[in-house]
Amino acid sequence: MTITIDHYNAADLSQTIDYCTDRFSISGTVPIWGQWDVGQNTTDDLASNGDGHRFWAGKQCPKVPKYHYTYNEPLWLGVFACAGAEALVLLIWSTYKHFCEVSVRRLRRQVSGFKTASAAAVAVSGGENPKNLSDTMEKRTSGASKTSSMATSEDNELRLKGFKTDALGCVGFVSVLAMTLGWFVILGFWTGDYYGTLGQSASLAHYSSALLDETFIPIWIFATTWLTICCTFKDRIRNYFRIECSPAEGTYVQIERELKETRLAANSSSLFVLLAKRAEEHFCRLIRSNFSVQTCKIERIPRTGQRYFNYMCTRYVLDEVSAQYSPYRFDLGATRRQLMSHSGGLSSAEANERLELVGPNFISVNVPSYAVAFFLEMTGFFYMYQFLIMWLYYYWNYYVIGVIDTCIILLSAVVKVVVRVKSELRVKRMAEHSEFCSILRDGEWMELNTADLVPGDVFRVLAGIHIPCDAVILGGNIVCDESSLTGEPLPIRKFPIGDDNGVHDQTGTGKINTLFAGTSVLQAQPVAMSNGSNSEPIALCVHTGTLTDKGQLVQQILFPQPISFIFNEQLRLVFGILILYAVLVFILAMVFYQTQPAASWFYAMFSCSQLICPLLPAALVMGQSVAAGRLKKKQIYCVDLPRIIMAGKVQIFCFDKTGTLTKEGLEFYGGLCAHAHSDSIKQQSFGSFADSFDALSELMKTAVSTCHAVTEVEGGLMIGNPVDVEMFRTTKCKISATPTPGALDTILAAGQGVQLDIVKRFEFLHSRASMSVAVRDPRDGHVHVFTKGSFEKVKEHLDSATVPSDYLVAANRMARQGGYVLAVGHRDLGDIDATSMQDWSRDDMENGSELVGFIVFKNMLKNDTPEAIAKLKGGSARTVMITGDTALTGVFIARSAGLMSNSAAVYLADVDKTGNICWTDVDKEASVEQSAIDAVIESRSGSNDVELAMTGKAFNHLEDAGLIRQYLLFTRIFARMLPNDKVGCVQLHMERGITAMCGDGGNDCGALRAAHVGLALSDAEASIVSPFSSSDRSINSCVELMIQGRSALATSFAGYLYLILYGQTMTFLKIFSFYFSNTASSNTWIWVDAFINTIMSVCVAYSGPATRLSKHRPTARILGPQVMASALGTVAINFAFLAGSFAWLYSKDWFRCNEFDSSTTDIAKWWLLADNYEASILAIVCLFQFVNNAMVVNFGFHFRRRWYRNYALVFLWAVYIAIISVVLLAPTNWLGCRFRLNCGSKSVLASEFGIRPSFAIEDYNSVLGHNIIPNNSRYELWGICIANMCATILWQLVFALYPVHSMLRKKRPLCRLKIKL
Repeated sequence: MTITIDHYNAADLSQTIDYCTDRFSISGTVPIWGQWDVGQNTTDDLASNGDGHRFWAGKQCPKVPKYHYTYNEPLWLGVFACAGAEALVLLIWSTYKHFCEVSVRRLRRQVSGFKTASAAAVAVSGGENPKNLSDTMEKRTSGASKTSSMATSEDNELRLKGFKTDALGCVGFVSVLAMTLGWFVILGFWTGDYYGTLGQSASLAHYSSALLDETFIPIWIFATTWLTICCTFKDRIRNYFRIECSPAEGTYVQIERELKETRLAANSSSLFVLLAKRAEEHFCRLIRSNFSVQTCKIERIPRTGQRYFNYMCTRYVLDEVSAQYSPYRFDLGATRRQLMSHSGGLSSAEANERLELVGPNFISVNVPSYAVAFFLEMTGFFYMYQFLIMWLYYYWNYYVIGVIDTCIILLSAVVKVVVRVKSELRVKRMAEHSEFCSILRDGEWMELNTADLVPGDVFRVLAGIHIPCDAVILGGNIVCDESSLTGEPLPIRKFPIGDDNGVHDQTGTGKINTLFAGTSVLQAQPVAMSNGSNSEPIALCVHTGTLTDKGQLVQQILFPQPISFIFNEQLRLVFGILILYAVLVFILAMVFYQTQPAASWFYAMFSCSQLICPLLPAALVMGQSVAAGRLKKKQIYCVDLPRIIMAGKVQIFCFDKTGTLTKEGLEFYGGLCAHAHSDSIKQQSFGSFADSFDALSELMKTAVSTCHAVTEVEGGLMIGNPVDVEMFRTTKCKISATPTPGALDTILAAGQGVQLDIVKRFEFLHSRASMSVAVRDPRDGHVHVFTKGSFEKVKEHLDSATVPSDYLVAANRMARQGGYVLAVGHRDLGDIDATSMQDWSRDDMENGSELVGFIVFKNMLKNDTPEAIAKLKGGSARTVMITGDTALTGVFIARSAGLMSNSAAVYLADVDKTGNICWTDVDKEASVEQSAIDAVIESRSGSNDVELAMTGKAFNHLEDAGLIRQYLLFTRIFARMLPNDKVGCVQLHMERGITAMCGDGGNDCGALRAAHVGLALSDAEASIVSPFSSSDRSINSCVELMIQGRSALATSFAGYLYLILYGQTMTFLKIFSFYFSNTASSNTWIWVDAFINTIMSVCVAYSGPATRLSKHRPTARILGPQVMASALGTVAINFAFLAGSFAWLYSKDWFRCNEFDSSTTDIAKWWLLADNYEASILAIVCLFQFVNNAMVVNFGFHFRRRWYRNYALVFLWAVYIAIISVVLLAPTNWLGCRFRLNCGSKSVLASEFGIRPSFAIEDYNSVLGHNIIPNNSRYELWGICIANMCATILWQLVFALYPVHSMLRKKRPLCRLKIKL
């Protein structure tokens, strides 16, 4: 029976009792109304006198009995038994472990911890039997030898701990696994019982839903704590259940490698960020999360029983004397003669012994299957956090959103795993290579697998093979393609090492004699010897596995050190702030819902989970992934996604000249020959400039035809230095396919029938900037020496008496006009036996030469270089040239390319004869006082009419003196720079700002790897020389990279800001829900989380890049003024309008008598709290805000396309706004009723509004029975929502992005690097 109570107040119990007493004429004796049986709820006959706790009507109404556990229930007995057994096992094991490790702890105290097995190498001289290993132990740098061109500067120190397996420990470890699984089982039981899958709902909690909720909470907290501990120490937990011992005695070894984070733009961090960073570092050290931990099984060498383990693709062998593990290196000798002494190869016994010590010549890259990789990804802390939060959704009747979010999380994880595994498989294909080759063993050639190669082996080099190791050439001429390793676009000719006592340096002078692992052989030819025999192409293996240059690169890719951008640093602080904010929201929920603590806890946890959105990390990298795809379409390939956003902050862009700014090929421009006035006067003078090869002197023609290292491969393709190739092509000579016996090459002079035999050659060296050849001329039988190289270097070897007085003037004049000027020297050795020269050094052969003249080439600019440089400078990037060419040529190219103004004076720094720095005006050829240079520097941003340049000598002099940094950002051209100089120059620029380097990957591959952003103009897509490579070979690739980088950075911030605004809007919605004890309907939540938030986040990421570079760079500060102004302003406006909408609601007469009274409803049943006006207003206003937040972050055209060009986002925004407007403004309809907005129970709709819907509607859970807003008020509310949208958009456009922001940026600029563009 139902009674009507006027002005009902659920909180006034006496009102209800009085009405019921009057209605039913209840006397003071108070009859029975019903009964309450412990264990279940039933409604019996009113006159029932059954047993039980009975309800009595009257002034004293007893409270509903509260159920509790006796803890004698079988379930709890089982839980206690399992927990107690686990605690006992852990206690026993900890005690047992403590006593077993007494000796280890004592030893550790004595030596203050185990010493590290740093990436060291054991040097064992070739042929020596390595018995006493401690005597031959030597350190090497982090995975690279000091002589390796791929060596890094870091010392990766490894900390080793040995462990032994113990039976009791295995029991303990299995118990931990069982306990971990048990927590999931218990959570599953409680969740299933909530929905009645175990019988009747809440059967595990005496059929009390409240008791079930109260029990689930501590179970979830304990499970979360347990899993958090397991995830944090997952790499160490297995070894905890082993007995620690010395690494020399254990069966397992735990290796800890410290992760030394490289911080970029650290000086720009605020004090607050730095303090937070320091706190984070202390916390990481406390839990030792700043170490990479891996456990390796210790194995034994079968022959000797010596212990070893494999770590980071490298074998570490135990030195029994020092009790330390370290990789081996066999020292085959430092000089070329020592290396040549190994030409006889190894015996099988020696090879097997070395193979056991260094391991197979095979870089084994362990790539997990997709299933295993997915499982490992899921064990990460963040995914564990997400799924534990989802478990709350599953439990508390929010499973629809839980399933949707879980699918999104799983999809994100699958995409991440697939991308990572594919990347690792690509590295695996590049790293793992084996084939059969001919190896010299026991004096005989054997067909063996390249995995069997060891240092000291000699193997045949055949065309078409991939070089399996780092090796020196002992015989033959070889042409290699090194593009996959160094990015060098052109094949390189390699030569055998000489049989002398010179030191072999494979990164410097010996690079031309070294074959690098991973490169391919295009051609291998024997060399005819003077005795009629042939020197076949063979090489000596010097490094294998990860000791090769290729191995070092693979290690750097597979095991990188973390890089921290200011973006990442502030992101950590943001998460910390959000956590504190979540705690505040949690407290508010607990305060507002004091009547039902369990329900308030769930509401609070939901609020915290939505404030720190699980999609936030995915949104931050989504822009990078999209940008990588766009770059690939532009033929720019990326192997390191985080570097894309660094490209968006590039402040300094360094360029190589030849092949980068200019075309790869040089054009022969002519020559300037020198001649003596008479036989009695040695000093020569220059004649007129010859603009063709035929106009050159005969001696110059012979020099040009022979002084090179050009060779031909099948098909007539010429291979060699581009300068040499162009020079030789000009002569129209031919290279004989069968050289004269004893000659390295035989040149067939064009149309003359003359054969010129090259009997000795010293290849071009960067350190000497020259090369030389000895040529036998059959016309006179004499041996002629020709030297060719930079005019500064060649002059040092010329007979000073023969050098024209205007030597430098003439050379500089041609260089100033953009010429690539080479000087040629000559010596006539007479009719001598060529074999007598075999022991001559370069100086013996080159010194005392007479000048032949200059040959000049023109290095023409690429057609698009000036345009690209202008775009980069317009984008506020300083452009710098770092070249090995002369300074004057560099000045010409820099002016032509637009790096500097044509009218600007250029002051060139060089080192004079006294070893001091001297400055010269390159145009006036006059010296410049130091005071003038100081004036340029004091102008801070540089003078517009003065540019500085310096030679490699001056650069090294200033660096040694500690003065280079004061000149660095004022110097436009760095000339005559050696490869190592380029690396140093780039690293110095990196100290001052985000620095990019662009080159062709030849002698600048070191600088490309060192830079924050390296772009190799290489045809090899698989090149690992730098994070980016472009097969387009255009400088416009640099522009495109910066455009996409800026777009990716801006898009990442937009995605971040959108999800932060989502969290803030959700938080306000929750706070209002807490206050009014209501919430939006379940379908509303589904629409928000599954469709609005997720889909619009993706659409934000697909905002296209701007078409040109802006003069400003996007902010990288999450806590910067622009981002904070946008976020805080939008949040404040949304909150004001949300509060204002409720003020508007309370001003309406139709509402005041229909306020929702939550005390009449169980708030644990949250889906029943939406059928009221307060929840309707809350849902409608917040829905408009959720949708409009995406449009707010979509604005900004400096780095992304204009807002209306993001068609998907604009379309969705319009559709969603239209849907919400229809729900609000249209008459009662199916869609609104699904959202429980402007709808009601069918009976109420029919009786009060005359509406008889044809679709099903669940009855409303409110006394009023509907939440239909009057028509006029609907339009008023719609106007409030539209005004809210307009206000946030206006704030974003006027204050956060454009007029006000621009004005404040001018008045209060941030402290930025001031450089001259």
